[in-house]
Amino acid sequence: MALRSSAVSTERSPITVAAGFVGAFVVASLAVQLVRSMQTAQTVAPAQASAVQPVVAHQATLWQDLGSR
Repeated sequence: MALRSSAVSTERSPITVAAGFVGAFVVASLAVQLVRSMQTAQTVAPAQASAVQPVVAHQATLWQDLGSR
């Protein structure tokens, strides 16, 4: 009874390897940003949450103050 073992060797192109590293870097950076934003959200007191400035949705809103003067 002979034992048969085989190993499959596949070569990956350098572009595939580089794309994998870039993809892993992007996913890791997004994970770090998510964790940091969750930590800062937990440290904000409820009284400070109402002091948050509204988000400007459009560039025209930035010029509205100048037009009203």
